[in-house]
Amino acid sequence: MKIAFVFDDTLDAPDGIQQHIRMLGREYARRGHDVHYLVGQTQAAQSDPAWDFATIHPLARNVPVKFNGNRMRIPLPSSDRAIRALLTRERFDVLHVQAPYSPFMSGKVLAAAHRLTPLTPVFATYHIAVDSGIAMAGGMALGRVIDARTARYVTRSLAVSSVAADYARRTAGVTATVVPNPIDVEAMRAGAGDVRPEPHHVVFLGRFVERKGVGVLLDALEWGEAHGLFPDDMHVTMAGGGPLLESARARAAGLRTRIDFPGRISEEGKAAFLASGQVAVFPATGAESFGIVLLEAIAAGSGVVLAGDNPGYRSTMMGRDDVLLDTTGPDHAEAMARAIARAVTDESWGAEAGAWERETLLPRYDVRSVAGTLLDMYAEAQGVRTIRA
Repeated sequence: MKIAFVFDDTLDAPDGIQQHIRMLGREYARRGHDVHYLVGQTQAAQSDPAWDFATIHPLARNVPVKFNGNRMRIPLPSSDRAIRALLTRERFDVLHVQAPYSPFMSGKVLAAAHRLTPLTPVFATYHIAVDSGIAMAGGMALGRVIDARTARYVTRSLAVSSVAADYARRTAGVTATVVPNPIDVEAMRAGAGDVRPEPHHVVFLGRFVERKGVGVLLDALEWGEAHGLFPDDMHVTMAGGGPLLESARARAAGLRTRIDFPGRISEEGKAAFLASGQVAVFPATGAESFGIVLLEAIAAGSGVVLAGDNPGYRSTMMGRDDVLLDTTGPDHAEAMARAIARAVTDESWGAEAGAWERETLLPRYDVRSVAGTLLDMYAEAQGVRTIRA
């Protein structure tokens, strides 16, 4: 099949949706499919070997915005003529748009495809979760715009989690089938190489912003240290960058526990870094639709992964309470400190929980399984559309 991912943003950023569609596209290409990306302003990816399996078609200039605690880019209006020419020339078998999407680019692509190739199945995958009324109201306003113009062109709506599916229902009025984010288990294992978890090593990887739980993790480390919960040789590595990095360093300087801040970790070095942790902690407080980094840590070989108990992470971790962290309650510092202490000192529990994560979660989310599910859906939709025609 000739499959086109449609995405308003750039491919140059290493964000979650970019990783999602790159991983799927690479697997599709490995299986012999012709993969294309119809995207916003993209330059670096066109010469990046990581994208050499596909053809990239930039269709719009982008402008930066902030939404739902994230920095992202939205497209300026695309050229109708360029979109029509591309669709006429390529004649894609499937269009797979990432939602919510803008009427200025992706919406135009769907409308043009409906006019030019009305039998082409269109899939829409929702990735977003919100934790504020303002963000939900914004999503509902955008959903009404999309519904009014292009949502009727979508053959089947999908979502990466039940949380994202709820967002799709509330904002766009669609019922979405959950097909989870993929993780390339083999690639993460290969990237980790010979690195193994270091005893009493706790790792964190993420943006240094409030919702990723940087502050609540430091709360827990302070509480645990003050109450003598941690081994004397426990050390913590908090990797990443962002506006709270310097304040986190200042807080850490007042603790006896060794806490290192190596800055941003490259994609090439991510697996080895995660594999070095006896415990990998991701205490995000909310607005998470899934949690790819949780699975990356499990696949890389972290001893055990602890995740913030927000709806997205709870869904990814299949509701297993003892690996979920209270990050927002009045006693969150104590609860998190005790959970971290258990993970670094109770070898029996850590071995059992880590084995459960690897054996139960990884087969469910491996890219080969997820890609197979989606390709079956594409083929089924093509058959249905052909019969209806």
